[in-house]
Amino acid sequence: MSTTDFAARMGVSRATLNRLEKGDPGVSIGNVAAALQALGELDRLSGLMDPGSDDAALLITGHSLPKRIRNAPRPAATIRQTRPDAEDPEGRAF
Repeated sequence: MSTTDFAARMGVSRATLNRLEKGDPGVSIGNVAAALQALGELDRLSGLMDPGSDDAALLITGHSLPKRIRNAPRPAATIRQTRPDAEDPEGRAF
């Protein structure tokens, strides 16, 4: 199928189809859906929206994660700890 015919099936200009082929991020998701519909692959649209299936994004995200995570200092205990058998005249131990 020629690009002219494909663009006509999508309902867009050849320039828009050219931008879509080049991966221009300014092309609307509606045009992507129109291209998938023209190819009879509209059900694949949901796979495009799944971040877990985007290998490039997962790779980039993996590189930006910290290599080592340090434990944060723990705050001092603010709750008074008592033995279960100790007397508690103020009634604070539960």
